[in-house]
Amino acid sequence: MKKTNKSVPVLRYDCKAFYVELGKRIRQLRKEHGLTIRALIVQHGFHTTQIQRIEKGDGISVPMLLRIAQTFQVPLENLVAGLGKVEESVELRSETSNK
Repeated sequence: MKKTNKSVPVLRYDCKAFYVELGKRIRQLRKEHGLTIRALIVQHGFHTTQIQRIEKGDGISVPMLLRIAQTFQVPLENLVAGLGKVEESVELRSETSNK
């Protein structure tokens, strides 16, 4: 019998890392659009604490995520692409016989 080891990628996400990275991405978008937190409040009806918490990485609801994507005119999949992804691989062992 012959034993072989294979490394297989495993898809995994870290929720806290996702929120922190998303907050940074939203802050970057806000700045790229030349908007202050105050402008988001006045022009788009957000609340100060909402934006501050999101940019800090405290989390976001799905409706708020959709609203952010719409505000910045960014496809949702682009807004969250690659965020919180943890790269891992698992060793698989298989046994094969030489007959």
